[in-house]
Amino acid sequence: MAKSEKLLTSELLIGADLLKDASCGTIEHIYPATAEVNGLVTLGGKTEVDQAVSSALAAAKLWEDTSPNERRDRLGRLAAVVEAWKEDFGTLAAAEIGMPRQAFSGRHSFALDWIRTYQGWADKVGGDITATSSSDRLEYTRLEPYGVIGIILTWNSALLSLTMKIPAALAAGNTVVVKPSEFTPYTAILFGKACLEAGIPPGVVNIVPGGVEAGEALVAHRQVDKISFTGGVKAATAMMKMGAPLIKPFCFELGGKSAHIIFEDADLELAAKIICSGLSNAGQSCTFGSRIFVHHGVYDAFKQILVSTAERVQVGDPLDLRTVMGPLFSQAARDRVLSMIETASSNRSGRILTGGKAVRLGAPFDRGYFVQPTLFDEVDPCSALATEEIFGPVMSIFQFMNEDEVIASVNDTDFGLSNYVHTNDLRRAIRVTSLVKSGTVYVNDATRQNVGAPFGGFRKSGIGYEGGRPGLEEYLRRKTVGLA
Repeated sequence: MAKSEKLLTSELLIGADLLKDASCGTIEHIYPATAEVNGLVTLGGKTEVDQAVSSALAAAKLWEDTSPNERRDRLGRLAAVVEAWKEDFGTLAAAEIGMPRQAFSGRHSFALDWIRTYQGWADKVGGDITATSSSDRLEYTRLEPYGVIGIILTWNSALLSLTMKIPAALAAGNTVVVKPSEFTPYTAILFGKACLEAGIPPGVVNIVPGGVEAGEALVAHRQVDKISFTGGVKAATAMMKMGAPLIKPFCFELGGKSAHIIFEDADLELAAKIICSGLSNAGQSCTFGSRIFVHHGVYDAFKQILVSTAERVQVGDPLDLRTVMGPLFSQAARDRVLSMIETASSNRSGRILTGGKAVRLGAPFDRGYFVQPTLFDEVDPCSALATEEIFGPVMSIFQFMNEDEVIASVNDTDFGLSNYVHTNDLRRAIRVTSLVKSGTVYVNDATRQNVGAPFGGFRKSGIGYEGGRPGLEEYLRRKTVGLA
C-alpha cells in the first residue's frame, strides 16, 4: 500500500501551529488502489476557518510590506523545497488518489514551473502613469493586493492546483486560507510545511482541510476579499449565490467537455497517442479530451488505431513506474462512471468498442477502483455520454464530413475549457483554432507547456485566468491616485 506513517499525518496549519484536532472530527481516508483505510483526515469547520482568517489578517500587513525582492526570493526557496521533497509529494499523490508515479513526475515539474514563474513576477508588480490635461497634475495607478484570498481546491491534482494559485496570490502580496479537498489533505499540509521551510512567514499560508462547512464559511467570511476555486459548476453556482450579498469577486476554474478534431491529413498514430495520454490520471482532468471527432476519410482507420492504443494502456499499481493509469479516486467515482457506461450501453446511446468494465487485478489490488479505458462509437450527440463531463477514462468517437460541421459540433456544449486540433495544414490550423470557442486550443498536442500563457475557460468552464500576467492580476486591485 502507498502508505507512510510520517506523511499521512492529519493536521491543519493555522499560522505556525499544526493542529491535530478540529471541530468537525475525522473521517477515514481510503487508498483507492486497494480500498483499504490508509489514514484519518481531521476536518476543520467554521471555527477553524475563522481562526485561519484571523491568522491571515494578522500576517497581511507584514507580507504586503515585505519588499518585492524578498517575496521573490522566498518563492524561489519554496520552489527549491518542493523540488527537494519530490518523493514525498509523489508518495502522497499515489496514496491520496492513486495517481501513478509516471503521471506525477510531469505534474511535479509543471508545479515547479508555476512557482518559479510567479517568483519571477513578484518584483514586477507596477502601475501606470496616466495622461492628464494639465502639466501641473499627476495621475497614476497602483496595483495593490486584495488582502486575504480564500482558495478552495478539488482533489484530482493536488500539488499542481496548489501551485497554480498560491504562488500568484503571494507574489501579489496577499495572504491565503486554503481549503483543500478532504480527499487530498496530506499534500496540502506538506505544501504548507514547505512554505514555512522556505521562510514564508507564519500566517501567510494557512491550510484548513474540510468539507462543505469549511468551504461555506470561507466564502461567506466578510474578511475574505476574494475566492479562487477549482471544481464543479454546481459548487461554483452555490458560491456565487452565497457571495452575492458581499459582492465578493471570484476566480473559477471549472469543468470541460473537451474535444479532439482529427482531420484527414493528421498523423493518426500521434493523434491516438496524444488522446490516450489524457488517461494518465484515469481521465480525471477538466481538460481531458473525451469527445473525438474524426474526418470520414480516415474514420475507420483511426478508430482501429485508437482502440489498439487504448488497449495497450497499462492499468495497475500507482507505485509501479510502468503503470500509465491508476484507479479512480473513490468507490463513488468508480460506481458513477460504470453506471454511465452501463446506461449508455443499455439505452443504445453508444456502442462500446473497447473497455466498459471494472479492471480485476490480483491482490492487494483486487478491491481497487480500477476501470478499463473505454471507447464508444455510434454515440447519440444529445446523450449524457456526449454532453456531460464524465471525469473518468471514457471517450466517444464521432464522424464528420467538413470543417463547418465539426466546428458546430465542437462548439455545441455548455463548456469551453480546452480543445485540440490535429492537422498538418497550417492554414487550416489557424482557421479552425480561431473558430473553436474555448479558452485554450492546442494543435497536434494536448499538453500545456507554458505557464506564462493564461489558462481559463469560456461559458460554464470558468471565470478569470491562471497563468502568466493575467494570473497575477487576478490577485491585484487597481487604485488611481491623482496629485494636483
